[in-house]
Amino acid sequence: MTKRGGKPLETPSQEHTLTEFVEANHRLITVLGVFTALTVFSSSLELRPFGYLLSFLFMTLAILIWFELWSRFPSKPGTWKLTWFENVLSFTVLALVAYWLVFFRSIWHTYLVLLVAGLLLAGITSVMWRYNVFERFFKARPGQKKFLRYSFGIVLVLLVLFISFLVADVVAGPVNTFLDAIREGIQTPSP
Repeated sequence: MTKRGGKPLETPSQEHTLTEFVEANHRLITVLGVFTALTVFSSSLELRPFGYLLSFLFMTLAILIWFELWSRFPSKPGTWKLTWFENVLSFTVLALVAYWLVFFRSIWHTYLVLLVAGLLLAGITSVMWRYNVFERFFKARPGQKKFLRYSFGIVLVLLVLFISFLVADVVAGPVNTFLDAIREGIQTPSP
């Protein structure tokens, strides 16, 4: 049985192929490759702190693209090539993250503050929008809402940054010790 255009209809027993997946997602795969290359390239910039920040941001974008690609893999089993592609792609992205954490361990905790702050702010703002917290909490006239919104936003951001610094300070020590052990194990050949 065929549908319009001559392509066969998918039957429940038909396996998904790597070719189909790549054709359907080639733009995302290309963008993932670009962000991965930019992650590696930007870490070698002359202005080190700026390069590390760019590297971290490009790695974050690569992870987001990987999550999007991962969600597009078929839930039913595909061909062995597609299964291998999914697993190797996932391993590669996770290895990139591990490499970044291990070899840039001296600066990652600086960006941990930004990561924690971003996650906290994303969670807080989504709850505030979803449950209309601002409108329920501040029953102000329309002219006053703008001032209250800015004031509340500044206080919220400062509070989140303070909490992020505390969390990063608590987490950084043990995680750096763990990452130092991993780096030492990688660099020291076993007998």
